[in-house]
Amino acid sequence: MPRVTIRLLAVLTIIGLMVVAIAHAQVVSSGGIIVPTLKQQLSTGLLARTPDEQAFVEKVVARVDSGDLPLSLVQSTFLWARRHRPYPMQYFERALRVRAGELGISI
Repeated sequence: MPRVTIRLLAVLTIIGLMVVAIAHAQVVSSGGIIVPTLKQQLSTGLLARTPDEQAFVEKVVARVDSGDLPLSLVQSTFLWARRHRPYPMQYFERALRVRAGELGISI
């Protein structure tokens, strides 16, 4: 009997940790739709692979979170850069730096 209890407790703990990890990584809208975070959207959508590219994504997310960089600017640049395959991240970074610079924002 104690073995079953321990196994059940272990399984429930693992499930609980998984739920917490998923909830922390994504946002659920009021309609129950899971929406990726800005960091997930940029990293995945732009195929950011190198540590430098990931660092740039993190810097952009931090600037958006602090209010220094308009989200609309980031999202419109993201949508434009996604069409430039096979390496959209390079286009995104360059275009965002230029567009932000026009607004007096350095990245």
